[in-house]
Amino acid sequence: MKNSAHTDLIRELEKNLEKRFDFLQERIVANSFFFKRNVPAWYQPIASEPGVQLILRDLIKPGDTCLDVGAFQGDLTLVMSRLVGPKGQIVTFEANPLILERLTNNCISNFLTNVFLIHGAVWHKSDEWLQFFNNGAASRIDIKSTEKIEDLFQVKSISLDDFLARNKMIPDVVKMDIEGAEKHALRGFANNLDLHKPHLVFEHATNDSDEALVIIKSHGYRTFCSNQYQEVHTSADFLKGSEIRNVVCIHESKIGGTGFVNPLSLVEKTKFKLSDFEKISESVYSIKTNLDAGRYIALLELSTPADATISYQIATERGIQGQYYEQYCRFEPSCRDLPFDLSEPQTVNINLETVERDFSSTIQRCSIKIFRVDGYPVSKHFI
Repeated sequence: MKNSAHTDLIRELEKNLEKRFDFLQERIVANSFFFKRNVPAWYQPIASEPGVQLILRDLIKPGDTCLDVGAFQGDLTLVMSRLVGPKGQIVTFEANPLILERLTNNCISNFLTNVFLIHGAVWHKSDEWLQFFNNGAASRIDIKSTEKIEDLFQVKSISLDDFLARNKMIPDVVKMDIEGAEKHALRGFANNLDLHKPHLVFEHATNDSDEALVIIKSHGYRTFCSNQYQEVHTSADFLKGSEIRNVVCIHESKIGGTGFVNPLSLVEKTKFKLSDFEKISESVYSIKTNLDAGRYIALLELSTPADATISYQIATERGIQGQYYEQYCRFEPSCRDLPFDLSEPQTVNINLETVERDFSSTIQRCSIKIFRVDGYPVSKHFI
């Protein structure tokens, strides 16, 4: 009873803080387009990249120095800023000049005073001018000559080792998502990988070479899938049929301080078929299940037209735990498995929505299996 009253008090205080913060924010930025947010306010849940978010939450400690390499509009920058707190610092790198205004606005409008923005392309050496192709979240360096010339920019390169040495910084955790340039960035990060051994999470395309995996393992790191929690050595070790994965890299000497210290196994806890879902509306179907505290993975298998847009969401009474919102042609190879965390036994809602389409005529086949990651410690985080 005492714990319940304490939790209710905290939630009431949170609501009051939210109202006061938004009032202040509105007074400061009223009628100002410059401060318009593109990501949620600091106190609201952020659903993007749930697998990476959970791992960052596990690895980052208050006061840490972290790097967000390839920040895009700043969703994960904001999450990392919350985690390091006022005594920590985040250095955010973004190469796309057309994204910088949006990223800057998001940091300012959320009052992220512990975030430092750097415009540059993270590479294996500094001060080179690189061709950069603008394609929104998929913008990239090292392009092919067939791209349209109006989509090209010249961006100056930055080596992480050079940047950190110049600013006398030691990184604790690094998130890296730079559309295939990870192998180049890692070569320019070799000194810090050997000396300071920071935790690292980077994006990996399974249809590309395994060069980045080879490089990081050569520095004494062990590598795990951020969604499946299994150790991986090559692209063949990832979930069958997957194309985009995020790799968690922990140095062998630091594995003892992480959730990967014990052997992990996936244990199926429950499964559902399409007929188990409750119809909420013409486009939304939902199902509920009760689960104990722990780390889980919800694996969705479905069949639908390639151009259909799917929203796949895990939610509890505390809000959204994770969500994918994607066209099926990209959803199927990259977003079928959604990890989530429960710090206490809870009722979990699994929501499936077809965007701008009727659900019953769009979803042709559907099944969900929920696995518990046995051996992974139960989270103590309140957020």
